[in-house]
Amino acid sequence: MKSTTFILRLSHPVSVDMLADLRAVIPADATHIFINALDEESHTTVECAQNDDNCSLAASAIALWRQLGHIHHLNWRHGWESLDVNEASQQELFKMLKTPGAIMHIS
Repeated sequence: MKSTTFILRLSHPVSVDMLADLRAVIPADATHIFINALDEESHTTVECAQNDDNCSLAASAIALWRQLGHIHHLNWRHGWESLDVNEASQQELFKMLKTPGAIMHIS
C-alpha cells in the first residue's frame, strides 16, 4: 500500500450495495478492505491508494449511489475537521478524497 491513502467507511446497508462496485472499479492492488460485522456504522473500511484515478472512481461511485438513493449521509473527516458533505458535487468529493488522510463516512 502506498503511504498516501484515503479511507471510505461504509455502513452495513451501503456496503451491501456499493462494495462490489468499488471492488470492480478500483484495482485490487490499490486497496485494503476490512470488514467488522459487529459495527453497523463502520461495517466496511476501504483503504485506497490516493491517486487521481482511484479518487475519481470512488467519487463517481459515491455520486452514483447517492443519486440512486442508497446513500443518505456523507461525512468527510480530515484531522480534527469534520464536515457534513451530503450535497457535495462529484468534483467536490474528488477534491476531498485527494486530501491526504481523508476519511469519508458513508451511510
